[in-house]
Amino acid sequence: MARSQSSSCLFQDNIIFIFGGYNKELGTLNSIERYDITTNRVTLLPDIKMPCPLRRFASVKISATKILLMGGIGRLSKDSDSVYCFDVDDGVNDGQNHQDKSKYSIEVLDKIDKPGVIDYPVIIDSVGSLHLFIENASGTSPLLRSVYSFLEYS
Repeated sequence: MARSQSSSCLFQDNIIFIFGGYNKELGTLNSIERYDITTNRVTLLPDIKMPCPLRRFASVKISATKILLMGGIGRLSKDSDSVYCFDVDDGVNDGQNHQDKSKYSIEVLDKIDKPGVIDYPVIIDSVGSLHLFIENASGTSPLLRSVYSFLEYS
């Protein structure tokens, strides 16, 4: 699907997940797609969606099975402070038809300190904290640095 302002995350050496974004006809999206670099194939995950449509947010892999989705802008340009955990359960991986064996879930976690856009890279430090640089949707305020600990979720 054509989109801008989405967030993507390298999950394995050959798998990238693409979350949300903005489509000219549909507006802010809550869809999730899986891109397999090896086969150059994009697959829409029809059985799972983000809890709310988002754009201009961060996605960060925090463990072998989990990606956090943080901040961003929802519908009607409302700043989001939500944190979601996208979890991939690969089941048995025999190297064949891997996509069909994966099970996906998404859970609402807590909130970040300030709602807003996270367009800058997220920094992960050595003690398990994410350093976020957040701005409001209009971009008129200075960036706010926020620290979010994810250790209890990984």
